[in-house]
Amino acid sequence: MSSSSWLGPIKQTAFVTNDIEATAQRWVDVHGVGPWFVYTVDIPDTRYQDQLIPLKARMALAQSGSQQIELIEPSDNPSIYKEFIDAGREGIHHICYWANINEARSHFAAIGYPEAQYGITGNGNEFLYVYGSQDIPFVEIVDPNESMTAFFELVAQSARNWDGSDPVRLL
Repeated sequence: MSSSSWLGPIKQTAFVTNDIEATAQRWVDVHGVGPWFVYTVDIPDTRYQDQLIPLKARMALAQSGSQQIELIEPSDNPSIYKEFIDAGREGIHHICYWANINEARSHFAAIGYPEAQYGITGNGNEFLYVYGSQDIPFVEIVDPNESMTAFFELVAQSARNWDGSDPVRLL
């Protein structure tokens, strides 16, 4: 049996889409995953391609067992999400670990995974994306604070108690 990664378990698998609400509904219809919490992210300063740029996107979260599923619909602003869509792709975009950002940055740089995008959300959650592989284009590292942990637990608890009604909730 292998030991777990120093990064810990994968907390999330994320998919980029052109239509977040239709994709969330497909997840409900096909996989029975829900409810989905849809919200808008607007972070004024993230580092992308050696520039400070705003990160804007619509995102949705749902839980399936121990795995959180994230859907992302990019805006027209430059970002790793728009880069993915502009390359003609839709689907699996990244996996996410909760780990120390600086240790992860050093680890991934040492094995040739360069930084793709970095920022801090309005409520203080630090995140780092590094370029990945063909199968998993990006890896995200998040060093969660109390508010993020609470929101993720709300999503997980809502899935445990979900009766199938109100599958897409706009926040």
